[in-house]
Parts: sequence; C-alpha cells; structure tokens
Amino acid sequence: MVRLAGPPQMVVSPAGGAPASISVFPGLGSLGGAGLTFDMPGQSAAFTSAPLPSALQVTGSPTVRVRVAGASGVTLFAKVYDVDQAGNATLPNQLAAPLRVSGAQGGRVVTVTLPAIDYNFAAGHRLRLVLTTTDFAYGTPPTPAVYQVALAGPGLIMPSDPALTVVTGGLPWWVWAAPLAALLAAGLILGLGRGRRRDSFVPDLADVPLEITGLTKRYKDGQLAVDDLSLRVERGQILGLLGPNGAGKTTTLRALMGLLHPETGTITIFGRRVHAGSPALSRLGSFVEGPGFLPHLSGRANLDLYWRATGRPTDGAHLAEVLEVAGLGAAIDRKVRAYSRGMCQRLAIAQAMLGLPDLLVLDEPMNGLDPAGIHEMRDMLRGLTGEGRTVILSSHLLGEVEQTCSHVVVMNEGRRLAAGPVEEIIGQAGALMVGTPEHERAVSVLRTLPGIEGAEAHPDGVLVHHDGVPASEVVAALVGAGVPVERVGPSRRLEDAFLALIAAPPGGSPSAAGGGTEAGPDLVGSQERGR
Repeated sequence: MVRLAGPPQMVVSPAGGAPASISVFPGLGSLGGAGLTFDMPGQSAAFTSAPLPSALQVTGSPTVRVRVAGASGVTLFAKVYDVDQAGNATLPNQLAAPLRVSGAQGGRVVTVTLPAIDYNFAAGHRLRLVLTTTDFAYGTPPTPAVYQVALAGPGLIMPSDPALTVVTGGLPWWVWAAPLAALLAAGLILGLGRGRRRDSFVPDLADVPLEITGLTKRYKDGQLAVDDLSLRVERGQILGLLGPNGAGKTTTLRALMGLLHPETGTITIFGRRVHAGSPALSRLGSFVEGPGFLPHLSGRANLDLYWRATGRPTDGAHLAEVLEVAGLGAAIDRKVRAYSRGMCQRLAIAQAMLGLPDLLVLDEPMNGLDPAGIHEMRDMLRGLTGEGRTVILSSHLLGEVEQTCSHVVVMNEGRRLAAGPVEEIIGQAGALMVGTPEHERAVSVLRTLPGIEGAEAHPDGVLVHHDGVPASEVVAALVGAGVPVERVGPSRRLEDAFLALIAAPPGGSPSAAGGGTEAGPDLVGSQERGR
C-alpha cells in the first residue's frame, strides 16, 4: 500500500462538462494523448504520496477508498499519475476510471477500482491520485454541481507480484511508423499553413487602426459579397459604414474581426495582418449581430463571464473604467432581463470595451433606441474618440450617422462608391431642394427636364437629383410652367447624398450620381466605382 495525503477538497462539475479535463483524445489512444493530459483547476481533487523509497512494479488494478458528498448522483473520473522529482506527471497508458456514486447527499464511502496497468514507478517518484468531475473522452451531466471529495482510507492498494514475468511481444515496425508518419504529415501541413499567414508587421502602419486593401469575398453559392474593397481609418475617427441591405457591410465587419477568410486582399490592424486567432484582434472590441447576454444574470456577471471566457487576466478587463464610460450606474447589478433596449445597447458597448481596445467595431449600435438614448449613445461614442480610440459603426439611421460620424464609406453590391469626411460627401451630392407649395406639378415638370435624374416630393419641398444642371435652369423651367418657387438651394443631408450615390447606373461614374470620386488622405483605396 502507498499512503496518500491531502485534505478534503471541493470540486465543481460545470454545466455540460465544458471546459473538460483531458486524459486522452478519443480515437488516438495512448500514442496521440501522450503528454497532453490536463486537469482543470477547480474541477479536480488531488492526493499525493511521499517519494517512493524503492521502485514499485504494479501489475493489475490499484484500489482506493474515498468519501464523496454532494448531489444524489456524483460523476467522477479517477486516475493515478507518476510524478518525478521535477514535478512532471505521467499518466500510465493514458487511462482514467469513470465512476458514478448514487445516494451521496450526506456523504458516501466507496472503493474506487482504477484501470489495470503494468507499470514501474521509479524510486524517488511520487504517486498522485486525481479525481476530476470532467473528462474530454466522456459525457457528463448537463447541470452544474459541487461535490466534496476526501480520502476514506490510508492510501492506494497497489497490486504487485515480484515473481511475475511479463513477456512483451514485438509489434511490426509499421504499427508505430504509420501513425507517427500521419502525425508528422499533419504537423507539416499545419506548420506550412501557419507560416503562410504568419503575423507580418508593417512598421509604416503601426499607428493606423485599420487598413483594408483589395478585399474580396465570394460565398459558396457564388454570391460576391465584397468586391475589391479598400479603405483606411485613422486614429480618433468615427467611421460610418453605409449601404443598403446586401451591400457587404456585415461581411466586411466579420472579415476584419477574423471571423471569415477573404479570397483576396489584406486587412491590418495597427500594422498586423488579421486572420482567425491573430494577436492583432486583442486591440479590437466588437458588437456585431447582437451581444447575446444571459438574461438571468446581472450586467456585471455577464461582463465577468465574457471576459473570463477570453482566458485573459482579470485585472486586464479594466471593468471600472468601462462601467464609467458605459454609464449604467446601479443598473449594472440588475438582471439583464429587466434592462431596456437602451441599457442593453450600453451593456453591449461596455462588453466591446472590455480590455480598453483601441479599435471598436459596432453593428447598428443605435438600433431600437429612443431619441434620448440615441443622444446619449452619440455622446458616448464621441467621448471614446476623444480618448484617442477609433470607432467603426454600421447603421441605417443616416441622420444619426451624419451627426455622429466624422467620416463615412458608402458601399453597394460589395463595392465602395465613396469615402471621406461627412462634410465632403454631403457637399458632393448632386441634389437641390426646391421650396414650392405645388409638389406634384413641380415633380411633373422637372422629370421632363434634360439632365434631371429624378425628382420627388419631400417634406421641405421637392428633392431634385441632377447631373450638373444649374439651379437657374431648374427655377426657369418651373416658373415657365407656372409653378411658384419660394426658395432653392443645394440639399445638404447625408441621406440625399447616399441615395444619389446608390442610384448610379451600373458602369456610371459616381459624379453622375452626385457621389465623390476621390477619397481624402485619411481614407484611401482603389478608385470608387458605381454599380
């Protein structure tokens, strides 16, 4: 018998058994699992022996008595490690014994029979008995639970027969060579793949939050979602990504977050290329396609759970600073199911800001907010850029984009139509607002005028889209037809510029639709093309 030592220990069985301890990878056997064992902290109870005074040959199934207390049905996995003087633990044959203990509410003593082994424990090594609540190779109960595990006997009973001689039969060389060759080939393929996407650093872009060059993404059904998109975003900007449904906005956002792999093109965040798992993504926070909060938890618990799932240090979340910016106050400790839409949006922004990233990507952050909530969200976003951060947002609320964003990119059918400061995009719109009490007559007259691409009634008068037609000709045509004109001037709304840009015919020039032709120095890329 080998004596063990260790106090009673509490272990947690997580919901669904995830994350799980690892004894062996299913299907790979002891060869594939060698050296890959891992017992999750908080899910494992360990009891260790003193160093062995002499070598111990074990042939058979060790047994040990333990006391288990907790739920009516307790699921555990038992295993014995060989621990050398340096603390390195080896699991003989990668074997673990599953057991289920019923009636353990008040505590129950059971004898655990461990897997049969033929193994030599060297002198000076220790034996470590580990009981875990999870194992990667097994299913576990779906509901969470907490158990207490303690020794009920002095130690491990190790079957040993010094007179027994074990004869090992040799195996053909290919039995070992084949799986080793497969592993080497898999490692080579994986290494080559990683080499091709190795994080290349571009020093000239080290201070540029985002640069996209020639991005193209086509889905399996043949749909071209993004077509040769290029843009650049500088520090402190709030960039609005605009376009009708299906323009490629969400695909672009997912690509820059590393969630999908484009066919061609490059994306860099602060000079580092983006791909799935790229270190560059640690400087990006995102809120895309809904935050997915757990309604039965408080806002604070949701944020804590999200951050712990990243595996990063707790103090790196900067939770206090994030909550101050989000402005949720005492509501952070209320359950999310009681939150208003605006509070949920604020919590989503807070989640995206955990870790204080330098680049924020927000998809429809103002969706569903009331006017007061939109105003507060606008102030919050402006405050973020005042601290040197950069925000990229997509939205269909063009009026709010006009008031919130410093720059915009207009997309349609996967291509960029225009990019630049909001003031430039608005000023480039080929549109006039004609003030007249007779909207219908004015629309009829103007639609027949050469160079007029469209005319429509508007609450402020008649909105006229034109291809360089002087305002004097528009007024003359209306007055000549007997339509009174009270005022006329250029339309200065982002909505008008947006509609003019996406109305350009396939192959037409952006200027024909009132769009811009050149990006400013802060937003560069391929020449804009209308579709």
